[in-house]
Amino acid sequence: MRRINKMEASEVKSHNINISPNIKNDLKRVEEKLTQIVSSGDGRLAQSSLVILEAGGKRLRPALVLISGAMKHYDLEKLMSAAIAVELIHMASLVHDDIVDGAEMRRGVPTINFTWGSHMATATGDFLFATAFVLLSKLDNSRAMDIMSQTALDLSLGELQQMETAHSLAQTIDDYLTVIRNKTATLFSASCQLGGLISGASEEDIEALKIYGENLGMAFQIFDDLLDLSGEKRSLGKPIGVDLRDGTITMPILFALEETELNSHLCRVIIKGGNSTEDEMEKAIQIIHGTKALLRTREEANKYVEKAIDTLSSISSEETRRNLLSIGYFVVDRYC
Repeated sequence: MRRINKMEASEVKSHNINISPNIKNDLKRVEEKLTQIVSSGDGRLAQSSLVILEAGGKRLRPALVLISGAMKHYDLEKLMSAAIAVELIHMASLVHDDIVDGAEMRRGVPTINFTWGSHMATATGDFLFATAFVLLSKLDNSRAMDIMSQTALDLSLGELQQMETAHSLAQTIDDYLTVIRNKTATLFSASCQLGGLISGASEEDIEALKIYGENLGMAFQIFDDLLDLSGEKRSLGKPIGVDLRDGTITMPILFALEETELNSHLCRVIIKGGNSTEDEMEKAIQIIHGTKALLRTREEANKYVEKAIDTLSSISSEETRRNLLSIGYFVVDRYC
């Protein structure tokens, strides 16, 4: 398996994705169109939708659509609709996640449910989700609709699975991987497939894009879960240890439980979640930091990036390979 070269990864050390200029320019157009569409809601709906859009984001999913769309015939009009649709679905999933988690902050700004209440947040998520499928229907491509319909189902299942396993010490690594495959990796994979499909790519290329996207998404989520316990509040835009407070048992938490043989204090905090005191929470985080859990988690995330990069050798378009390679390095580099 190909190891990630630190010297190569340093080429994207600026935390900007090192992709083709034409893709970057088209991403700007996607952003402009996104703003127009989100602003089209009535009154408070437009206002609440703009909150999550303006909170920022890396727009990795739209980028994957455009990059994969360069496989064969680059149809920007159709690719823009698909790129915007996947980002709207992602935004809707974030809104719904915040409702379920009772989150007060998202990317450093108050969440919609905290500011306007859960009813308005639900309406906002539904608006974003429905608008995405209106755009997808205009592609007049039944296979694209099938891919995104299955993706929407996977996202829902992932959220349900996460809710069912919250605060449960019986959860396994396989349970965790199933959740993040449904909650995160499926939309990365769908984004890559959509671009390839719209471009008229071969079945072999579309399958390679699908596998690349899934492995990249797995790595992305594992790194995010690692950052929740190892990052700084300033960079996260939210407190440290949100997953612990929510009772969401992630890979580093599972590794720490294994290594400490179910440390009693850590178990209590997982079960109590947000009812734990700050001192209790801090001690639990220190226990995790005292193990090899964070290191092991980073290694697992890197393995998924390596799997994604290995897949690129079977993709026929040199430009697409180069851009997807940079995306892979970016996902690693932003946590270095």
